[in-house]
Amino acid sequence: MHTVTFWLSLILVFMIPWENSVVIAGLGTLTRVTGLLVTAFWGVTVVATGRFRKPHPFHLAVYLFVLWNVISVFWSVDVDWTVTRIQTYFQVAGLAYILWDLYTTPAALKAGLQAYVLGAYVSIGSTVANYLAGNAFSDVDPHRYSGAGLNTVDLALILALSIPVAWHLAVSASNNKKSDVLRLVNYAHIPAALFAMLLGATRAGLIATVPAFLFILGTFTRLKLSSRVLIFAALIGALFALQPLVPQTSFDRLATTGASIAAGDLGGRVDIWREGIAVFLEHPLLGVGSGAFRTAVESDKIAHNTFLSVLVEGGIVGFVLFVIILAITVYQARRQPKWDSRFWLTVLLVWAVGVSSLTWEHRKPTWLFLSLVVVSASLSSQRDESTLRSEYPVEPFGLPNGWKLDPSDY
Repeated sequence: MHTVTFWLSLILVFMIPWENSVVIAGLGTLTRVTGLLVTAFWGVTVVATGRFRKPHPFHLAVYLFVLWNVISVFWSVDVDWTVTRIQTYFQVAGLAYILWDLYTTPAALKAGLQAYVLGAYVSIGSTVANYLAGNAFSDVDPHRYSGAGLNTVDLALILALSIPVAWHLAVSASNNKKSDVLRLVNYAHIPAALFAMLLGATRAGLIATVPAFLFILGTFTRLKLSSRVLIFAALIGALFALQPLVPQTSFDRLATTGASIAAGDLGGRVDIWREGIAVFLEHPLLGVGSGAFRTAVESDKIAHNTFLSVLVEGGIVGFVLFVIILAITVYQARRQPKWDSRFWLTVLLVWAVGVSSLTWEHRKPTWLFLSLVVVSASLSSQRDESTLRSEYPVEPFGLPNGWKLDPSDY
C-alpha cells in the first residue's frame, strides 16, 4: 500500500505544473481528484501500519498559518472566498505532510523532482501546440501563448522553477543507461522551458530565471572540461535554433521591461499594491480575511504579490506566521551540504522573485518546493548521522570505540 501511495504522489507532483489543464465536471481539476486519491491511500496506509512520521517544526508553522486563515472567516469581508481559500489551504497543508511522510530516501526526493520536470514538459508541449495552432492566450494579447488552463505569468514561474531543478538532476545523475536518458531529458528541458517562456512574453517571468541561470553558470565546474564545452555548445546551439521561431512581438514586449520598471507601473501592479497597502492600514492586525483581497480593494483585482496578499488578508499575525514558515525553509536550505544548499537557495530565490508579481501563497508549486526543501534537509541530517556512526562505532556500554571515561572530567 505504501508503494502505491508513493507512486500516486509522484503522479500528483507530475500534474502540478499543468494542474488546471484538465477539469472533471462536478469534481474539479484532475489534480484535485488525484490529490484526494493520494490522501485516501495514505490514510489507509497509516491506519494499516499504525505509523506516521513525526511532524517537523515547519509543519507546525504551516498548521498555525492554516488555522489563522480558518479563524479569519469570523471577520472576513467575503466569507465565500474565505471558505474557498481555506479548502485550498487544507489541501496544500495535507500535501506538505504527506510528502514529508513518504519521501524518506534520496531516491524518493529525486523521483519527486524528476516528476515535476516531466510535468513541466506537458505545459511546454501545450504552449507550443497553442502557438502552432495560433491559439493566443487572450484577445487582449493576441501574440502571447500559454499552456491549457494556465495564464502566461503562472506558466513563466512554473517553468522558471523547473530550470534549476532540471540542471540539478542532470549534473548530479549517476552513470548508467537509465540515468543517461534522464540526463539528456533534463538538459534538453532548459532551452525548451526558455522557449515556452518566450512565447508567453512575461517580463516578470524572465527576471525570475536570472537566479536559475546564475546557478547554472556557478556550478559548471562540477562537470569535466569536455562535458562543459559540449553542454555549453549544445545549449547555446538549441537557443539559436529556437530563436527564429519566437514571434518578434515577444521580444518587443520583453524589451519594455526596463521602461516599465523605470515608469513605476509594472503592468498596472503598482496601483493595485497602493490599494492593498491602504486596505492593510485599515485592518492591520487581523486583515480582511483569507482570500478576500479582491473584494477589499476598489479595483476588484488580485494582489499580484504574494507577500502583500498575505499581509492584507491575514494582517500582521498571518504575515508573521507566513514569514516564520519561509524563515524555517531558508534555514533548512542553508544547513545542507554546499551543492544542495546552493540548489535549494536558488529555487527559493526564483520563487521569491516570481511571486513578487503573482498571488501564489495558496498555489501547489509553492508548498511543493517549500516542503521538498525540508525533506532534503532531513535527508542531509540522516546522512551526517550515518557518517558519524560509521566513524565512531558505539560499544555495548554506549561509548564510541577508543573513548574512555576520565573521572577528572567530572
